[in-house]
This record gives sequence, structure tokens and C-alpha cells, in this order.
Amino acid sequence: MIYFDNAATTYPKPGCVISAVNAASSGAYGNPGRGGHRAAMAAAELVYEARVRLALLFGTLPERVCFTGGCTAALNQAILGLLRRGERVMTSDIEHNSVMRPLYASGAEITTFPAFSRTEEILGRINDGINNGVSCVVCTCASNVFPLVLPYGQIGALCRDRGVVFIADGAQAAGVYDINVGRDNIDVLCVPSHKGLYGVTGCGALILSADFDAERLRPVLSGGSGVNSAEPFMPKEPPERFEAGTLPVVPVAALAAGAGFVLDTGVGTIRACEERICRAVLDGLSGADAVRFYRAAPGTLLCFNIEGKSCEETADLLDGYGICVRAGLHCAPSAHKYTAPDGTGAVRVSFSYFNTENQAKAFCEAVRRLSRL
Repeated sequence: MIYFDNAATTYPKPGCVISAVNAASSGAYGNPGRGGHRAAMAAAELVYEARVRLALLFGTLPERVCFTGGCTAALNQAILGLLRRGERVMTSDIEHNSVMRPLYASGAEITTFPAFSRTEEILGRINDGINNGVSCVVCTCASNVFPLVLPYGQIGALCRDRGVVFIADGAQAAGVYDINVGRDNIDVLCVPSHKGLYGVTGCGALILSADFDAERLRPVLSGGSGVNSAEPFMPKEPPERFEAGTLPVVPVAALAAGAGFVLDTGVGTIRACEERICRAVLDGLSGADAVRFYRAAPGTLLCFNIEGKSCEETADLLDGYGICVRAGLHCAPSAHKYTAPDGTGAVRVSFSYFNTENQAKAFCEAVRRLSRL
């Protein structure tokens, strides 16, 4: 199998992640924060180690790392916890539904800026929005459809200067691009475990900057937190403020191991590997007239279609060659005004640290065969 669907979830996982899952599944781990016995304390220590590693990776304090059921859950907590009906919010025009649907659900008034613009134009549009009452900017750090990275550090600096909250979706960027919530002036960063951090599904994190007032976010979930049990409301301080119920100990263990792998390997090294595979694909399909890439550039993913074939047909035929890709709108319908004009979507190939140039060569050979049919 050639696995080129890493933007959906990375495969394979590093050996340290598999070992961590096995140990957490079979070890004597209790419920973290729900007891003082050795099993509960072992689980609490495991969870704290995960907080430490993510804090180190993203430039914040361990107690500012709050575990969620995934990046989507983190975005829902950030967006629905902050925005009130009628408030004005700005986002990009290529966002994933994990951003757009909570924005619509919040009842906020949404305006967008064009992601495929020069940095100065993006900042100008955001500044104009702030002048017109925008109180929050929410956008992705890196697109899940195109090899495009938004200038999140400069967006954060503008928001900080103007007193506007900046929420960043790190679903495609975490573990691949250098993100530091302090340096980049990100108030809230939302990340998944199972993509560039090489963990497993079922876990993500809401990461707050050291100076963001956590009480500005109303908890979306309420329940047991292991502290202040006599109080009728969730605690005021993170992480417990946003961690109602039992934490997913096994996925958290995987996330701790995956974050450790990224820290040891280095995001620059990981990104360079992915970009090398991307260049090999672009070079290998150069001159294939029936293959059309959209906004192609060396990066971590590419989208394309083959003339005369739907994206779903292309993906199905590639599966016959043992190649895993994804077809469709990729949960980001607004982004596809930049791809197929009929709105039917595109084939996405996305890479990881573990892909090889030989796999890229085999993929290109398969696509060339299909393009000649």
C-alpha cells in the first residue's frame, strides 16, 4: 500500500506511538484526577507529560494545554465559547467546515478575506474588518486543500495590536510548520492528535497562550472535572475548565509519544521530507497534459483532476493500484472555487515523513496510465 492520505490521518505511526498505545492499553492506568491511588496517579503523570510536550512544542505553559475529543471539538470550544450572536468575526475564504459550521452556529456575522492574496492585502482586509467592528479572527494556519500557508504570525501581531482575539486552526500545520502561540500572538490554537503529531484519532488539544484570559471562553461542555466538585459551575482556570469528564488516556498517551517524536525529529526536518516527496510528484507528472493541478507548489499536499474523469473515479482507480488518496470537497467547499469550476471537488494527495521517493514514482506512473485511458 502507498498511503498518500496523510492530511486525513497519518500512516504509519512511529514505533514510539504504537508502544505508547500498547502500554497505556495494558498498563495499570486509572482515571486521572479521580483518586490518589497509584493507578490514578500513574494516569495523571502520563497526562501531565503530554501537556509538557505540547507546551514545549507550541510555546505555552503545561496548564494551558487542554485536551479535547479532537481538533473539531477544540474549535467548537473556542468559537462557541467566545462568540455571541450578532458579533462580527472574520475568517478566510478557504476554511474547513470545522471552522465554518461553528461560526454559523454561533450566530456571528461572518466576513472573509481572500486567502490567495499578498500578505499586505490580507492584513489590510483584516484591519478594515476590525475598523468595522470585527472582534475575532479565526482562520487556518495551513490549507487542507492547497499547499498554502497563511501568514498566521503577522495576522496574530495585527490582532494583538488591535485588541482582537485570534483563534488558529492548526489541523494541517501542527507538527509540520513552526507554530509558537507566544511569538505568533495566537490566543487559542486548536490541534488534532492524529495528523502531523502522529497520534491516534479521538483526541486533540485546545492550546491557550500564557496571557489569554481563559474566562473569556464559556465552557461548551460541563461535568466532572476532578476539582471543586462542590461548585455548580466549571472551574475558572484551565485545563480543568475545558476538560469535563474522563480524559481519553490511551489517545493522550499516543499524543504524548507523537509530540515527542516531532520534537526529537524537528518540524523543519519533517516538512523538508514532505516537500521533497511533493516535488517528486510534481516533477514526475510534468508534461502530463491530462493532469491538472490546482495552485500547485512544493508543500505537504496537492490537489488535481484527470481530464475526463471525476475525482471519485480517479481515486477509486488509484485504489486499484494500492494507492490511498482522497477525493471530493475535503470538508472545505468554499475552497473549491479555486479548483474544479463545476464544484465537484478534486483528488488530494498528502504526504508524511514516512513517504518515499519510490512511492512518489509509483504514484506518478499510475496517474500517467490513468490519464492515457
